[in-house]
Amino acid sequence: MSGLPDHLRKPVRGMRDWTPRQIYALRHVEDTLRKVAESFGYRQVETPVVEHFEVLAKKAGQEIVNEIYVFKDKAGRDLGLRFDMTVPIARLLSYHMEIPKPVRWYYFSKVFRYDEPQHGRYREFHQFGIELVGSSTPRAEVEVLQVLAESLNAVNAGNYLIMLNDRRAIDKLLERWELTPYREIIYRALDKKSKMSREEVLKIMTAGGVPLDKAEKLYDAASEIELHDAVDFLTALDSNLGSFYSQLVRYLEDAVPLERVKFNLSIVRGLDYYTGVVFEVFAGEYKLAVGGGGRYDDLLQLYSGVKTPALGFAIGVERLMEALGLLEVEKPIDYYIYVFDDEGYRVAIKIARKLRQSGYSVVIELGEKNLKDTFEYVLKLGVKHLMIIGKRELERGVVKIRDLGKRLEYEIPIEQL
Repeated sequence: MSGLPDHLRKPVRGMRDWTPRQIYALRHVEDTLRKVAESFGYRQVETPVVEHFEVLAKKAGQEIVNEIYVFKDKAGRDLGLRFDMTVPIARLLSYHMEIPKPVRWYYFSKVFRYDEPQHGRYREFHQFGIELVGSSTPRAEVEVLQVLAESLNAVNAGNYLIMLNDRRAIDKLLERWELTPYREIIYRALDKKSKMSREEVLKIMTAGGVPLDKAEKLYDAASEIELHDAVDFLTALDSNLGSFYSQLVRYLEDAVPLERVKFNLSIVRGLDYYTGVVFEVFAGEYKLAVGGGGRYDDLLQLYSGVKTPALGFAIGVERLMEALGLLEVEKPIDYYIYVFDDEGYRVAIKIARKLRQSGYSVVIELGEKNLKDTFEYVLKLGVKHLMIIGKRELERGVVKIRDLGKRLEYEIPIEQL
């Protein structure tokens, strides 16, 4: 009888299987990031994987809408798989407006995008992120950026760079240069600046009607500058915006190393719901952004009818793990018990129960391997201790233990276990 063909034995394109070593690497990152969010007073939230398509598409932008997994259920309703967690959380809060503000929530969840699979890009992936809902002060931006920075430090991604921008600044610049009618095409072009050549980005703008001289001027302006220089630039652009960033930078000095934060007008983010501060974060030499976020003060109003300031960030966990080289983690078994007969097996059950109650992981041999085969098996399995219970051990009331890491062998009285 033949098995499945090769293409059916592998995951659906853009998806992935997780072996134990890989899943424990994921769990390690998850546990670490959870502790950071919890330490700042954020509490975990979860939403359904499936949402009404209308909810997902309301303020996503056409590019993201094209990436949503869309289908009809048996009742004919248009549904979709969530592409991020910000939209579902906004929808959730729309019928829980009684929750005291500001709301501090975090998540570690799977999301889905029907994108072209490539290095660092999957169709099913995990996001860790926070949402801070109900505050419009620049201290909210500082808190979110600090949680982001502390999260990266916690997973040993200390060599990070946060690229910061503000959509209000771009809009002011477009207004000054009489480019407001081309806003959508310019946003799309700037979002590609780190991924495409100068000529390709300029071509996107000029193909959309932007005059070449202004497209070049805008391209050159969208470069990386120091935060203090950004305050001067923004003040000249708009006094209110300059005042906001003057406060922001002053607060940031005590929360995040300023050398880890740069201002860059090319950071716009691909989602249409952003209204103010936006940012992306890069880790080490890894070329792709491992996370990003920003302020979305109009999103909750779309669902609740009540204008509510909000901001947050999301980290693409798989990308972060690739950037860290943290692809596998071994989770060794503490004890593997080998017995020779039924009497030893009954004793092994009692010993294993006690050890498990003390927090150890314990496996009892099922009686299908001899001792030599068992020894080879536990070495491959990654076991810390091999416990042997034979007739002679039982007569003397002891068990024999081999510490496979230290290559030591010793006996312990059964009553001590």
